[in-house]
Amino acid sequence: MSDWIHPHFDYRPKRPLFLCVISNTETGKIPGVSAAGSSPRLTDYTPGADAELVELNKIITMPELPTSPEGATTPATMTRAALTLSGIPSLFVTSGLRIKPAVPYVDAGGSAGGDIRIETAVPEAAEIMERAALLGSKLATLSDCVFIGESIAGGTTTAMAVMQALGYPGKVSSSLSKNPMDLKQEIVDRALERCGASFGSMRSDPIGALAELGDPMMPCALGLMKGLRDTKVVLAGGTQMAAILTVADALDMDGDVSIATTKYIVEDKSASFMKIVEEVGQTCYVIDPGLERSAMPPIRCYAEGSAKEGVGAGGAILAASLWGVTQQQIVEETDNVLLTVELPK
Repeated sequence: MSDWIHPHFDYRPKRPLFLCVISNTETGKIPGVSAAGSSPRLTDYTPGADAELVELNKIITMPELPTSPEGATTPATMTRAALTLSGIPSLFVTSGLRIKPAVPYVDAGGSAGGDIRIETAVPEAAEIMERAALLGSKLATLSDCVFIGESIAGGTTTAMAVMQALGYPGKVSSSLSKNPMDLKQEIVDRALERCGASFGSMRSDPIGALAELGDPMMPCALGLMKGLRDTKVVLAGGTQMAAILTVADALDMDGDVSIATTKYIVEDKSASFMKIVEEVGQTCYVIDPGLERSAMPPIRCYAEGSAKEGVGAGGAILAASLWGVTQQQIVEETDNVLLTVELPK
């Protein structure tokens, strides 16, 4: 294993599979919360566009390339690069997604998540989880190692709300270089008050916490984990996937589960990613994509603190490295993806 991934991943899967759950939540449209799209209005389109980019290197359903207000291009460029170089197959799973992608996908159902400040966010959480578990059990017969990523605008805020309801004080990261933590905490406080919850009060009701305070990606990812119980699972992402680990811990879910993310998440001093992962006792793989060497400013933004992670980028790169893909190849191919992606006319 190269020195740009720590620790050593001691398993080379015979049939790896990359999954990505794509969802929407009204919480992501609160001004200032998310950088997953150049404006809050476009956050409904971003997850589907990410799927199109990964699968086709083409944007079809969104009027522009997903880009943050700070100029960082979508992390789907990294994911596309890793999967292209390695040949690892991918599958997108929709859960509460408004704008469906113009590529094949599996639908776990459910409606887009509500604004956690004013309404029950995911009333169908239990049903989504069970449908996803059925899908996971089928995929377990096809793969010996599944990497699960996500794309949902506003997901770090809902993750923070769920973790606090379960009694985890972890601070979440942000797709913005300056993490709007005060705004996120204000949203979480209002959401907890709305549903009569407080810090740690829903520890014994993790599904209730998902329903009241989460987003549709979360029960879907947990259901996939449940169905993949006898298969090696790597959660590909930052503090949103760390939140999935805390819910799985509260549910006493077992299985061979770890988490992989980019070093940009781990180096985010405004968040407490590693502390959350250590608290639930899972292994974390930290990937350095080397994007400071990119020739493209929208990609170098990652090394400067913007965007950081998403669309399973860190996990996809880890998976590719198991098939001999190098860090320099990731940098060059990520640049190539951005240079060649076909945009709407």
